[in-house]
Amino acid sequence: MHVQSLRDKGASINVIVTKSIMRAILETDCPAMLETCKLSNSFVHRWLHQQMNYSWRAKTTAASRVPDNWKELGVLMAKRIAVNVHMYLIHPSLVINMDQTGVHLVPSSNRTFAPIGSSSIAVLGADDKRQITCCIASSMNGDLLPLQLVFQGKTTKCEPAATAASIAASVHITHSDNHWSTQETMQQYIKEVIVPYTKSKIQEHRLQADTRVVLVLDVWAVHKSEEFRMFLRQQHPNIHLVFVPACCTSKLQVADVILQRPFKHGIRSRFNEWVAEMIRDQIAANNLIGLNAYLKMSSIKPKVLQWCIESWTRLKDQSVYIRAGWKLCVFDLFDITKQENIMQAVQEAADNQLDHRLVPEGQDEDDEEDDSEHESDEEKDELDVLQKRVYGERNSNRKRKQSVPFGYQVNSSQLDFAASSSEDSDADGMA
Repeated sequence: MHVQSLRDKGASINVIVTKSIMRAILETDCPAMLETCKLSNSFVHRWLHQQMNYSWRAKTTAASRVPDNWKELGVLMAKRIAVNVHMYLIHPSLVINMDQTGVHLVPSSNRTFAPIGSSSIAVLGADDKRQITCCIASSMNGDLLPLQLVFQGKTTKCEPAATAASIAASVHITHSDNHWSTQETMQQYIKEVIVPYTKSKIQEHRLQADTRVVLVLDVWAVHKSEEFRMFLRQQHPNIHLVFVPACCTSKLQVADVILQRPFKHGIRSRFNEWVAEMIRDQIAANNLIGLNAYLKMSSIKPKVLQWCIESWTRLKDQSVYIRAGWKLCVFDLFDITKQENIMQAVQEAADNQLDHRLVPEGQDEDDEEDDSEHESDEEKDELDVLQKRVYGERNSNRKRKQSVPFGYQVNSSQLDFAASSSEDSDADGMA
């Protein structure tokens, strides 16, 4: 059994890979069956569960520790944004949140179908520590900024060659000794991503040449360091920092709440499709050898670059989805589009009740531990969160109770993903 053989070798078994195996076997042994057997995701899922006695498994991770008063802290963060927007007449396209997230060079899922009751769940690639850092950012009016990708190495030789796609997407490719963002890569990010994006928005919205920018960052040591803030004051005084409160990124940082999961899901899906294609070729050649031979650095880096661009491109078209993230993280706590709220924040700043330039004490705990940030947003299933849910017909006549979104969740059924990005109206500013 090919599925069992791959699972024994540690490969992650998911619907895409299993479907590819089934199709390869049918194309060889019984091609006529493909005319009637559609191999739907639900069919493959049931087959793995019922015939293979497999269930969807994953390793456990530590729960994040969010402060009890995170909503109050979020209101203060939103007020600081509002004060800056009012003081400097900042356009919504120039209110930006950015965060770093790790992407494995072998983006295998931590989850796999495996025999029910099995006590040890090993997955090929899940413990592969080779990574890059992706800096992903969005603006308050739904724009997705170009990526910065940080590879590990001491010279540019460690970087994959730029491609037509990476140039078209304005991807900034760089490196650091351990692939983490550093003072140098953050300064490069400002110069190579924020500045060109700002210039494009000044031209698009006919803004003043010296217009200001609000950059919302978490309290990672590099972001809040005197060196980085001095760099901005001296070389980019039009960029004003607002910090996400410590340990609140899972609630208040747009990149964490709305961008990272679909971005990583897109990369992992493309990895799975690539794996499925290789397995089909191996089955056709009657030589099922697994994946290890294809995972060398020289082979996998260009692939990861390609997958990052493709996932980013798809996410870039979902401006409605991105704005929903800003609503969750900012507007639902303190609507800074309302004039009375803006004036309340401005008055509090004038009365010294609100420090709109606050640099918080402490830093996020996750930033102190290697790889921890990559554990927090691992996908819990194989669903594409950018897709509307489509449900089949039910045999029962019993009325289904409609589920109600609770807490800080995105109700994807209310988002119109089919709308063209050209139909999105630009905000006129919040002054």
